[in-house]
Amino acid sequence: MRRDLRAHDNAALHAALSSSEQVICVFVYDRTILDALPRMDRRVAFIHASVAEAGANLARLGAKLVALEGDPTSVIPDLARRLDAGRVFANDDYEPSARRRDAAIGEALAREGRALLLSKDQVLLHKDEVRSKAGTPYTRFTPYYNAWLQRLGQDPQALSDYDPAPLKARFGAPLEGRSNIPLAELGFDEVDLEGLSLYPGTSGGRRVLDEFIAKADDYLALRNTLALAATSGLDIHLRFGTLSIREIFRELGKRTDVHKASVAGWIREVCWREYFSQLLYHVPRVADGPYLQKYACLDWVKGDLGAQRLAAWQNAATGYPIVDAAMTQLNTTGAMHNRARLVAGSFLVKTLGVDWRIGEAYFALKLNDYDQASNNGNLQWVASTGADAQPPYRIFNPSSQSKNYDPDAEYIKHWLPALESIEARHLHEPWKRKEPIPDYPAPIVDYAASVEECKQRYRAVGPVPAV
Repeated sequence: MRRDLRAHDNAALHAALSSSEQVICVFVYDRTILDALPRMDRRVAFIHASVAEAGANLARLGAKLVALEGDPTSVIPDLARRLDAGRVFANDDYEPSARRRDAAIGEALAREGRALLLSKDQVLLHKDEVRSKAGTPYTRFTPYYNAWLQRLGQDPQALSDYDPAPLKARFGAPLEGRSNIPLAELGFDEVDLEGLSLYPGTSGGRRVLDEFIAKADDYLALRNTLALAATSGLDIHLRFGTLSIREIFRELGKRTDVHKASVAGWIREVCWREYFSQLLYHVPRVADGPYLQKYACLDWVKGDLGAQRLAAWQNAATGYPIVDAAMTQLNTTGAMHNRARLVAGSFLVKTLGVDWRIGEAYFALKLNDYDQASNNGNLQWVASTGADAQPPYRIFNPSSQSKNYDPDAEYIKHWLPALESIEARHLHEPWKRKEPIPDYPAPIVDYAASVEECKQRYRAVGPVPAV
């Protein structure tokens, strides 16, 4: 088990039970990942609690989930050798580092006559299942979306429900070892997950899904309103697989009391997740550089000025309240509204002129639901360096974004309570206020000047179309 922390509707687990005499369930705390993280990491705490719940759910089926620690490229082959296991089953992962890990595990197993078998689980359609008529991967979203919808409609297995209960007799004798490892022993601090509205495990995923179904009717109309919790909130559960994407689609399909258009709007957003996933799979170089390779030589702001601008962005001290509120939310909770991610990302890249890869790395460190494909795809989208990205002249204006999606400055005042007494109109454009806002920084850059600076940066690489 990896980013699929659940017993029910787990494709790899079902594949193992369907074709094996005995099945042993294992989770490895990967030190190659954990060793780079700070002691207080919300995601590790979420994973830890989800592993505990997955173990409890497997125990009800007569199985035991054993938690191990180390480098999976050695831990898994060693365990397979000790158990004399002929096959190792896992769900596929499409990130370049995960593919390298799985290749190493597969090679180590093959040298001893064993096999690694991977199943599709974290997405509905993957790899080569959605291709153009020419047989090539899609690089533009709308054609991909149309083909994705068509393929889903033609594939009766896409939303299969993999129930392990009928096959529970195939769980092998419990493996000796612990069902989990204390967080402190792993080198991490406890986190008040509930205080952050993070509900781990399948039970947490079901809770969030039920809450979303109850408000799904308003999703399309309200999803961009920053002060409202109108998005699904399912990102972290999809990221760590505490709930299957198939179950979510099955449950939404049962509802006849929600507007189809609103649910369809959410499904389109899910398709962006799958689009970015297949893009990273087919073009893994985007993990480290621009999809549009001509932008590899963009002249980003570097040195002391770049460091100063980056620090202001990271520390919510840009003087642009909508950006600072978004970064405060991220730094405080590890969450960030989807619209705020685009605003904050665009501000870093196009208004401050800082390399999008630096922003991606910061999001990777802070986001509870960090997913490399989606994070990379969205940052390259706002940076105009990605596949089907916004044009270079499209620059998110923080004041108009603030007026449109937080008109009464409720979101700003919630995350920046020191500004609670300031009129909303001054929080959209504080530089127009006669007197500076007390104890709040002046804007780090002049927006109009930054727009021209941004256009010049992209013009140096190639023509920038007129608006």
